[in-house]
Amino acid sequence: MPETIILDNLKRLILIKTGIKIISPSDCKFISISIQKELHKSISETTIKRLFGFAEIKNQFSKYTINTLLEFVEKTDPDEAVDNHHLVNSEAAGSLELTTAKALEITLHTLKYIRNRSSVPYDMTIGRKFAKYDFEYFYSSDKSFTSFISQPGYGKSILLSHLVQELLLEDNSRYKNDVFLFLNATDIFERQYESYSIEDRIKEKLGLQSHIKLIDYFDEHYARLGIKLIIIIDGFPELVVNKISKPRVFDKIINLISSIDESDNIKLILSMRSTMWNRFYERFRYVHFLKRKWFAGSYFNLNDNSNVPPLTEQEIEEIFQKMCPQDFKTINKNVKSQLKFPFHIQWYYQLKEEYPDFNSYTNIIFFEIIDKFIQEKIYRSNYATEKILYCKKIIQLTNFGRNNSTVLKSDLIKELSVFNNAYMELLADGILMEEKINQNSFALEFVRFIQPHVFEYFLFIELLDVFDQQMDEHFFDNLNNDYFGNQVRFQLLQWSIRYIIRSEKFEHLGSILNLKLNNYEKNYLIYFIAENLNYKLKDDPELIKKLKINKIHETLSKHLIHFDFIDSCYKEAINSLILVVDTDQNLLFYHSILSIFDALSLDPELIANRLEKMEKLANEAEKWLVDPYETLKLIYLKVKGISIKEHDTLFKIEEFKNNEHSLNINGKALPNVQQVLIFLLMSTVNLFYGSPHEAIKIIHSMIKLYPRLFVTKKPFGLYLLNLLAVAKARTTPDEKTDQMERILTTLYKERSSINPTLYAQTIFLSLKAQQSKNRKEYAVALQYAEECLKIYQRNKLVVNEITMYNLIINIYQEIDEKEKANEYIYKKLSILDDKGINPAPFHAVNSN
Repeated sequence: MPETIILDNLKRLILIKTGIKIISPSDCKFISISIQKELHKSISETTIKRLFGFAEIKNQFSKYTINTLLEFVEKTDPDEAVDNHHLVNSEAAGSLELTTAKALEITLHTLKYIRNRSSVPYDMTIGRKFAKYDFEYFYSSDKSFTSFISQPGYGKSILLSHLVQELLLEDNSRYKNDVFLFLNATDIFERQYESYSIEDRIKEKLGLQSHIKLIDYFDEHYARLGIKLIIIIDGFPELVVNKISKPRVFDKIINLISSIDESDNIKLILSMRSTMWNRFYERFRYVHFLKRKWFAGSYFNLNDNSNVPPLTEQEIEEIFQKMCPQDFKTINKNVKSQLKFPFHIQWYYQLKEEYPDFNSYTNIIFFEIIDKFIQEKIYRSNYATEKILYCKKIIQLTNFGRNNSTVLKSDLIKELSVFNNAYMELLADGILMEEKINQNSFALEFVRFIQPHVFEYFLFIELLDVFDQQMDEHFFDNLNNDYFGNQVRFQLLQWSIRYIIRSEKFEHLGSILNLKLNNYEKNYLIYFIAENLNYKLKDDPELIKKLKINKIHETLSKHLIHFDFIDSCYKEAINSLILVVDTDQNLLFYHSILSIFDALSLDPELIANRLEKMEKLANEAEKWLVDPYETLKLIYLKVKGISIKEHDTLFKIEEFKNNEHSLNINGKALPNVQQVLIFLLMSTVNLFYGSPHEAIKIIHSMIKLYPRLFVTKKPFGLYLLNLLAVAKARTTPDEKTDQMERILTTLYKERSSINPTLYAQTIFLSLKAQQSKNRKEYAVALQYAEECLKIYQRNKLVVNEITMYNLIINIYQEIDEKEKANEYIYKKLSILDDKGINPAPFHAVNSN
């Protein structure tokens, strides 16, 4: 018996110390961690579960366990010391002081409870400015009650805790003389208080005698001292979990508001989720007096039943300055846009704790956030099987996402009504939400996933089941066709990639990339694949060997020969692939593509850095028809102003132009990825050492080798035709040039059939500019040239930029506008001067 009494007291004191009102199994881990942090002693989570009855007690608790727990609860808490200080002073001062001290004690306890339950370290959370502005208006108005309303996960409890601390505890606060009573809803509405009104419970909490009328008591002190009572009630979701009757709760709140009547000295602040608020609002929406006393908030949105706005970019930055040491500007903008919903921040924090050095520029972090949320709230929760049944049923009722994403509540629960506990937890945990929609003058209840990305996750899981877990070409063709034009299509492709890489079914990656994708989609998905591979590599050191066995880099290389030098995803995808490369051959391929970016940037430092990386691959580079390492070295020498007259690479390019190479003509085949890249390297060298006439020779030699290039409508064939047309327009514009321009114009009008890259489209614009100049349509030519110039400047393609400057200068010289010509000459020379480059060789630089 004595041991039982000791354990009961220990449990009570542990709950008081940690600020936990109603303990759940998940709280045991928090208690274990708290003991470790405070005492540097270890009490396991399982032991805590045994203490609170969540695990079987097979043996008596050891003396070490009991003594450690006693030491934990006896250790002085700073917050409790503050509380006692106020209580000692208040008992000597009188009833109002005692009431204020009691309210402060309760409020501090609630603040401590919120701090302890925060899903990220509380010091990394922030207050919301809008909340303070709304409070200040509400405080001074004749309104009696307001509520912070949002979907789950918007940080309402954290918001309130910061608001109360700022209003009550800061020395310079204008409200510090008011009485703030910050309560958890369970303190008021638990079953044992069923016979109590809210007023009775507040009086009991504040130590006021039962015969005292709360309103009159504060009316008197307001008249004398101007002191108001601010009642704040948080934690309503816990009532749903504990199955407290909502109608009874609503009636009690309405009774309190009614009793406040026209009194200005009592203000009630609630914190509710949108679903619960909607039901509460229905109880008073037609009662004019109550509706008149309600302050809706500055951001109230009737459609969403919410008045808590997403975080602003400034607020996200403030959180990140506390959470992450890196510069906020380096964080992926996609991640920023998702983190405006505070719901995602805890999962982002967990990921950064797990992988502090992993930085992503695609949506991979967001997919990991959603996955962690689903695993925690569904797969590893109570009633997991039943919850999954509900989620899958919603997908089926939406016709697998082909209809809208909401379903009739009656349709959803008629087969699953026996699993009501699971359904209520899905609502409480922010997975599902209920909403009323008027149809034909009838209000119907619908259910949907709060987060569309959770809907997309379960849609993907259901589609996998429909196809018996077979992610073959048939699966992806159906996905691509059935959801074409639907925004979920691209999300499903990303969930597919994530699943393929996690389950190591690498052979299916090619099926995704073989789909009919536009170039942006393809570039982004390759980048997404690369980042997922990098993410997996952190836990799987054998990954690179597996990639080599499955020839993944060879598969990806085939989808990289469209050479989109304008889409940033293309370049970053290659940089990311380098981190998981399997052979020197593939590494050289990636560096060779990036060397063209460096060459076009005309940046000596970038080129030198690339040469340093490629030097280790010099032996592999020698195996190529044209050595990519020596090619870049030639360009570097030109940029540095070092004259080269003879070089083996230049000799090989000359041989290629004269058809004196060792390659065999193949009228049916297309060039492989290495041959395509070699051609592009030769074209790039020609920009620095050749002329448009020489460019035409290189293109003709390529066409002679592979005559099918112009008839396949492949991106590279289109790119080649663009280059030929531009070179002809600059050298010998004739009917043939005009014909190529007409063909290209027709092809670009039928964009869906040829899928041009952004870079190819810009080259086509430069063709239009040159041809307009040739036709003496100078205004049109300048318009096209200026548009090209902006694109090249934005993407740091300096060689192309200089070409456009040369064209614009020539136009102004032809129309005898010398001042404008001199202006652009100055701009061009300034660019070269800033990069420390001798301008002489680049006065008439060519461009591909």
